[in-house]
Amino acid sequence: MRTLHGVLFVFTIAAIVACSAGSQSVVPTSTGFVPSGAAGVPTPGVRGADATGVLQDGGFENGYTYWSQCGNGASASEQTGVVHGGTHAAKFGGTTTVPNGSASLCQSFTIPVSAGTVSFWIQESTNQTSTTNDYQDVELTAADGTVRKTLFKEAHTTSGWEYRTYDVSSLGGQTVVLKLLVQGNGASGAYMVMYVDDIAIGGGSATPTPGPTPIATPSGHGSQSCGTSCGVERWHIKTLDDAYWNTVNWTPASVSVSTLAAAPVPSGFSSSNDTTRYAPYETQSYTVRAVLVGWKKETDQDFHIVIADPNAPANTMIIEPPDPTCSMACASGFQNYYTSVRAKLVACFGKPPSSFTNFASGIVVDVTGVAYFDPLHGQTGVAPNGIELHPLLYLSWVSGQPGGCVN
Repeated sequence: MRTLHGVLFVFTIAAIVACSAGSQSVVPTSTGFVPSGAAGVPTPGVRGADATGVLQDGGFENGYTYWSQCGNGASASEQTGVVHGGTHAAKFGGTTTVPNGSASLCQSFTIPVSAGTVSFWIQESTNQTSTTNDYQDVELTAADGTVRKTLFKEAHTTSGWEYRTYDVSSLGGQTVVLKLLVQGNGASGAYMVMYVDDIAIGGGSATPTPGPTPIATPSGHGSQSCGTSCGVERWHIKTLDDAYWNTVNWTPASVSVSTLAAAPVPSGFSSSNDTTRYAPYETQSYTVRAVLVGWKKETDQDFHIVIADPNAPANTMIIEPPDPTCSMACASGFQNYYTSVRAKLVACFGKPPSSFTNFASGIVVDVTGVAYFDPLHGQTGVAPNGIELHPLLYLSWVSGQPGGCVN
């Protein structure tokens, strides 16, 4: 499964995106999840300028004093019905129509050399499935209109407010025009709307994952016979109880979900191979920054967790920490890792359900584990190549987690 409908993802290099495709027709509401402690998230009620001071009235509270109407067929509206913070937000298009042309707002500013991100809150709704004629769009252009960077172009429906952050570090020091728009051809029966609020320019690099921290490998690998039988399929590999566990590079590589999901399936891959690792992926540990999508407990006692790429929310993959009381898992020497990461999840969310259940929207995590190719058999959220982080060794909260979840 590539796209999980009805699930709220996150779109950020360090933040939050959406799940479902533009084919949904849900009119957005003014309620949404506000992640606690997310870097660069504007505080509701604090309006007028972002933290760098270069973008004015990112909350649209001043009657478009700092913004210009730059569409060619319809006007954007300043409205109070659907807002993230303060009393106003910008609206483009409509919940019953699409513009005949573009409804757009623009503001020129110079991106500080030290600035790494453009961030904002957004709600979208449409009954369109293609961007051929109608689309929601945010881009940075030169003064003459030449597009310097497209942040997104989509026909999309969100579930409440989403926080998005985009890397603009390559444009640091340059004067650009931030352009927000909904484009349409005025077709009867089509509708598309986009609300934007609390725009901010953030500092620092928007690196998708943190720098690697080497994993401390345990002693006593395979030195005991213990536990109960839980699973069969490539069970030695997925529990790190195989003979080649120490061929793994224990300094994690920082990658994205999309990068791993695009890895080629190993030549000669066999679901019955439970003795050797497929290099280079199964001999490498990885750290990934991602959005939690949902989870359940498998019959083999693994926690089946789906994560999404913050920059490409349709790209998902599975991460799984095995039960440390299962045979091979408890003999691997890594059982303390499994115990710790599972305990952290249970402390935050309670025990995992037996059927797949979505997490609350907007929970961003850093996860570390060893790559493993699983045979495709209809798993929820599986990457197209079957790659997983299995076993999952570490998980740390970045933003959006419920109160009481500690690293």
